[in-house]
Amino acid sequence: MVSVRELMERYISLYGEEPCAEGVLAGIEAALNITLPQGFKQISKFYSGGMLGGISHYSIADSSDDYSILNETLKLRHAIELSNEYVVIAEPPGSIIYMNVVRKPEVIWCDAVEARSVNTGFFSGAVDTWETYEEFFDYLLEREVQERL
Repeated sequence: MVSVRELMERYISLYGEEPCAEGVLAGIEAALNITLPQGFKQISKFYSGGMLGGISHYSIADSSDDYSILNETLKLRHAIELSNEYVVIAEPPGSIIYMNVVRKPEVIWCDAVEARSVNTGFFSGAVDTWETYEEFFDYLLEREVQERL
C-alpha cells in the first residue's frame, strides 16, 4: 500500500500544495455528525478538492461553496435519504463517488441511476471500489500522469 507521504510528494510535484484551512474538517464532521477517515484527513493537508485524474471533485476546503462535499452530502441526505455513513466526494458525468466513513470499502464509484443503492450495498451494475481513500487517491494520481503522456 502506498503511503500518504508518497501521495503528497507525487501530488505536490504536479500541482503544489493546496491544503484545507485549519478547522475545516472539524466543521464538516460536526455538520454531518461523522468522523472522516484518517487517510482523507491526511490528504486534505495538501489537497482541497478540484480537478484530479480527469474528475472534478467537490471542494473540501470551502463549505460555503455550493459544490462542496458538505453541501452535496446534505443535498443527497435530503433528496435520496443517503445514509449518514456516506459523504459525496464527486459526481462525474453519469456517476457518483461516495466515501464511506464507517466501513470498507471506503470509496464507491457507481452509476448515478444507482445512487440510492449505496444505502443497501446492492447494485444492479458494476461498481468500482477502493478499500481506502489513499488507494483511490493513488488511482487518481495514476490517471493524472497517464493523461499527461
